Amino acid sequence: MAINERMEDLVCAPLAVEDALVALFDHSDPTLQRRVVETYIRRLYEHYLVRGSVRIQWHRSGLIALWEFSEEHIGQSATLLKQHVKDPRGRRWGVMETSHYRAGAGSVSDGNPINSNHGNILHIALVGISNQMSTLQDSGDEDQAQERINKLSKILKETITSHLNGAGVRVVSCIIQRDEGRPPMRHSFKWSFDKLYYEEDPMLRHVEPPLSTFLELDKVHLEGYSDAKYTPSRDRQWHIYTLVNNSRDPRSNDQRMFLRTIVRQPSVTNGFSFGNIDNEVCRAQASSSLISNSILRSLMAALEEVELHAHNEAVRSGHSHMYMCILREQRLFDLIPVSRRTDEVGQDEETACTLLKHMATNIHEHVGVRMHRLSVCQWEVKLWLDCDGQASGAWRVVVTIVTGHSCTVDIYREVEDSNSKLFYRSATPAAGPLHGIPLHEPYKPLDALDQKLNTARKNETTYCYDFPLVFEKALKESWKSGISHVAEANGHNQRYAQVTELMFADSTGSWGTPLVPVERPPGMNDIGTVAWKMKLSTPEFPDGREIIVVANDVTFKAGSFGPREDAFFDAVTNLACERKIPLIYLAATSGARLGVADEIKACFHVGWSDDEIPERGFHYIYLMDQDYSRLRSSVIAHELKLESGETRWVVDTIVGKEDGLGCENLHGSGAIASAYSKAYRETFTLTFVTGKAVGIGAYLARIGMRCIQRLDQPIILTGFSPLNKLLGREVYSSQLQLGGPKIMAANGVAHLTVSDDLEGVSAILKWLSYVPPYVGGPLPILKPLDPPERPVTYFPQNSCDARAAICGLQEDTQGGKWLGGMFDRESFVETLGGWAKTVITGRAKLGGIPVGVIAVETETMMQVTPADPGQLDSAERVVPQAGQVWFPDSAAKTAQALLDFNHEELPLFILANWRGFSGGQRDLFEGILQAGSMIVENLRTYKQPAFVYIPKAGELRGGAWVVVDSKVNPEHIEMYAERSAKGNVLEPKALIEIKFKPNEVEESMLRLDPQLARLNARLLQEIKTGTSETESIRIRSMMAARTKQLMPIYTQVATWFAELHDTTSRMIAKGVISKVVDWEESRAFFFRRLRRRVAEDSLAKQVREAAGEQMMPTHGLALERIKEWHMASQGQGDGDNWNDDEAFFAWKDDCSNYDKYLEELKAARVSRLLSQLAESSDVK
Repeated sequence: MAINERMEDLVCAPLAVEDALVALFDHSDPTLQRRVVETYIRRLYEHYLVRGSVRIQWHRSGLIALWEFSEEHIGQSATLLKQHVKDPRGRRWGVMETSHYRAGAGSVSDGNPINSNHGNILHIALVGISNQMSTLQDSGDEDQAQERINKLSKILKETITSHLNGAGVRVVSCIIQRDEGRPPMRHSFKWSFDKLYYEEDPMLRHVEPPLSTFLELDKVHLEGYSDAKYTPSRDRQWHIYTLVNNSRDPRSNDQRMFLRTIVRQPSVTNGFSFGNIDNEVCRAQASSSLISNSILRSLMAALEEVELHAHNEAVRSGHSHMYMCILREQRLFDLIPVSRRTDEVGQDEETACTLLKHMATNIHEHVGVRMHRLSVCQWEVKLWLDCDGQASGAWRVVVTIVTGHSCTVDIYREVEDSNSKLFYRSATPAAGPLHGIPLHEPYKPLDALDQKLNTARKNETTYCYDFPLVFEKALKESWKSGISHVAEANGHNQRYAQVTELMFADSTGSWGTPLVPVERPPGMNDIGTVAWKMKLSTPEFPDGREIIVVANDVTFKAGSFGPREDAFFDAVTNLACERKIPLIYLAATSGARLGVADEIKACFHVGWSDDEIPERGFHYIYLMDQDYSRLRSSVIAHELKLESGETRWVVDTIVGKEDGLGCENLHGSGAIASAYSKAYRETFTLTFVTGKAVGIGAYLARIGMRCIQRLDQPIILTGFSPLNKLLGREVYSSQLQLGGPKIMAANGVAHLTVSDDLEGVSAILKWLSYVPPYVGGPLPILKPLDPPERPVTYFPQNSCDARAAICGLQEDTQGGKWLGGMFDRESFVETLGGWAKTVITGRAKLGGIPVGVIAVETETMMQVTPADPGQLDSAERVVPQAGQVWFPDSAAKTAQALLDFNHEELPLFILANWRGFSGGQRDLFEGILQAGSMIVENLRTYKQPAFVYIPKAGELRGGAWVVVDSKVNPEHIEMYAERSAKGNVLEPKALIEIKFKPNEVEESMLRLDPQLARLNARLLQEIKTGTSETESIRIRSMMAARTKQLMPIYTQVATWFAELHDTTSRMIAKGVISKVVDWEESRAFFFRRLRRRVAEDSLAKQVREAAGEQMMPTHGLALERIKEWHMASQGQGDGDNWNDDEAFFAWKDDCSNYDKYLEELKAARVSRLLSQLAESSDVK
């Protein structure tokens, strides 16, 4: 019984055990040999074999086995098996002979009950190495396959063809055992009714005929492609076929790979393991079903093979397809994830569709990114369901990889027509692309869209028309983030993204042509830029917020900018400025387009100095008379008549027939650079470098200021090859060396870096979650999970960790609690983190209100300047930068952050903890004064509420105080300090060197120390009486010793005296800060203050808009007017109501309290404008 169980385990084993079994065909133990052959047969015919029909006997040439099988999948249905046995017309026979010396056929015709029905199969296993057939056992290389095939064909034709044909054998499978542990060779020969002999089928090479039906190899015959080249997988489970397009067009010279396998599900206790692959599968088991794990395991094994061949030009593919056939019939119960198992499962098609789609989506989440990276475009699974309802039968799951994070899943049934021909039938209401297609119809060549997808993958970016799907996926994830009280189930009931493509209003599209919405299939664009207007349903704006997205189409002339692309980009940018909505640029461009006049290139001639010896040089290029008459509009040329009478048109200038060959592209690039710069000032701009950004693409990334860069994509002005030619040697080896994240994140061009396009789009959406939906719109405020009134539980000790102060931190101890910072938990997103690390900038939320944050690094950081590869004697420079000091780069970073926050209309928080500006020679040379001045300018023009807070254990001194003082912008900046904070012109130790010098310290000693006072009195008395010079010297010596003894402690006293000038109490007394805010209460205090000021500012904007700039020139005047209205509505009072936040919110929320005042202001504005117009008319 145990032996039978082991045999059954091997029959169902998920690993490729066939070759191991063949290696035992000539084992010396006859019993073992018999069991091995039977196991091999049962494995090959597992779902065709009639149970109990295998008979094995010994023959003079070796072992002979005979069995009965069906052409149809018998499965586990006892009824079907009984019907098959009763119907002799459905019987087929198989024979296997193991032979040491020849392929015998006697067993096929002598004494064996093989009927003459066509469809019988003969397996011949040539075993052993010391026999007459050893000449067939060559190296097994594909190059030697034809010679081996010819030998086998000759044997079949000359010796046993008539016997086999008479016995109804239509397929002969030859297995050639080899030595040294090498896998056996397999060849299959099919009977040709035209040629009347057995002919080798190349597609069945290395595959046993019974299994080829499951692999559906007949579909891997593509029109216009070469014959399939077979490559075995390392584990012999996957059969890999590579086909090359025969087209001479280089754009169509694609190579495709088809991977096919049979999935045998293991039993729970058989002990087979897949090593690392199983470790990966274990991570998915909780959310996966049993069958899902089997498919995932097989796909991961296939991906290992694709990865292995990724650098092999002969096999590497730009478009791969994977097909799996699951042999064992499945129950619907087996499709349910382990974590969601239930006792009752529906048996209808709809239930099966839902379960299969969930299974496919779950698998894609685990391997989709890797598949997309390796150019796996589609995978398909065939399986049989065994159930009581309509779901019983054969099913197909086809998954198309759109991006690494999104896919389309189509579910099909296999159906027969009246001619018994099988077709795909969609099992869902929406018909899939294969609906109605014959099941065994060969795969189609790649269409134009597939070619574009291949090109995008080769450029390692997402195809531009797939980005809307990436936005959709990222939006789904954002709704699941769980950082606010908005729940997807309650807060979202519509499409995540409504996308409308934009195009030129006419086909000629040029400068000034308006844009119109269009509905068309992907890939129909005729220029290299595409754009969409998207309405995104975000947690902040469930009803939708609008953005405009413009992208380079890297499949259209490498995404380069020509005149039409420039005009289109300009129109899109202007539209975003008009609508005041965010503009997102997805950059993947080779820069300004390069070109030559191909029509001239095809027909020009050369005027040689010596026609016989061209090496002597040439004088000009020219066109023949007939060519010039045809191409005169493309050139500027003058006529030259030769003595022979020939007329030549010497080309002086090539203009070209097509627009977009040279300088006109640069002309357009200048225009879009200007437009994008204007857009930064007038609306929100953000660039995501999803592909290489060269030339104007790199400039746009910087001009738009906010930039997200993918880790594997460069931002460069020119490629490394031209630079190497310019330098005269191979200096640079890659584009990333020039403009990768290590350069662009370290110099402040890239604000954020991401690993892939989904992460990049998620970062875009995260950034937008801090930004109003349009310029002047409301801030995106969400009620947070982190209570606004909670205390700050992170307490700095000797110095303040800025990041912990902002967003809190987890205690180091195991199971340690979270110590909250000032802002909402997990809301802080740091930007420009790789540049100028002594300053920290980013965006956070306080009570759900978005704010910009600038804080200070207290630790010493290293500024690394890379060596210049073009300069042989250069070296990397590492400069330490002390914490709490502004250096040229960190001051510039602060100024840049202020500019960005202001344009994003974000309230500002500065956790001020600076000791001053660096003032060394290098710092002054590198522009510390210029950068510091820009901080002042950008704070002076800041139009949103701004809070400067000196945190616990913080200090603010010297020039650092000057540039952030509330007087820089008194209408918008409020300044606060924590009780322990310090502030002054200089640090105490530096102050006493100037204002409490050593002689003054000694004076304090004389005044305060009794012993010194007595000695000093004695000295004065001695000097007055003049009795003893020796005594005076002795007293002076005693005083000096006493002074030296006391100097350390009195220096500390002087330092403490100076520190008493730094306290927050003095700041309050002098009116330089508004209030002392204790650290623990800072979050609650600033939330209340921020909420009040945001409300005031929104109303003040309405007042200034109603009154006009002339009547209401400042923000302060608008607030004064609001205060008057508020006090008037509250009746007579002392102003306490104005300071009552809740009372103010209630008053503001009721628009009737101030609508009449706004209308009066608008009327006064109109009246004033009319008066000015009348006065100007009178003057004229």
